[in-house]
Amino acid sequence: SRLTRLLEVSSGLEHLEELNLESAELSDEAGAVIAIALARAGPAVRLLKLGWNPGLTRQAAHALGCLMAANNSIQELDLRSCELDEEACAALFEEMARRCGPSALRKLYLSGNALGGRGGAALTAALQKGVLPLLEELKLSSCEEACAALFEELARRSGPLALRKLDLSYSALGGRGG
Repeated sequence: SRLTRLLEVSSGLEHLEELNLESAELSDEAGAVIAIALARAGPAVRLLKLGWNPGLTRQAAHALGCLMAANNSIQELDLRSCELDEEACAALFEEMARRCGPSALRKLYLSGNALGGRGGAALTAALQKGVLPLLEELKLSSCEEACAALFEELARRSGPLALRKLDLSYSALGGRGG
């Protein structure tokens, strides 16, 4: 299969700096295999775009968390509109927090996913543990519950964040009449 072939050639990807697979109709299994192949290839990848692949779920998110832990050079991860649910988002951040020292991740795009309370809490825990110290840009538009967890973390936080851009658009934060 194509996935098996990707694993076979992963050793030839050691110089790959950017991988764009947006709207590539990836399945959950394909997303996991890509993460494994990139982890095997080494730390060259700086940009990983997997947005608009609604087939990615918990298995792929867990593998991406492992990849982020193994490959500390990824600076931009785009998972916009993959329809990740709160279990998948929690798996991603829990794996990063469990295995990872400080990440090189600077840009994280999660807009259009259903992070929910658990995914938001896992993202918050990763911030609390210092796993994302260089994170400058975070896009969480249309992620209501995750935004609430993030606000709570920012209110409690004593140290500074590198965060420069925060997108919470379309997140129904209760500013009108509520």
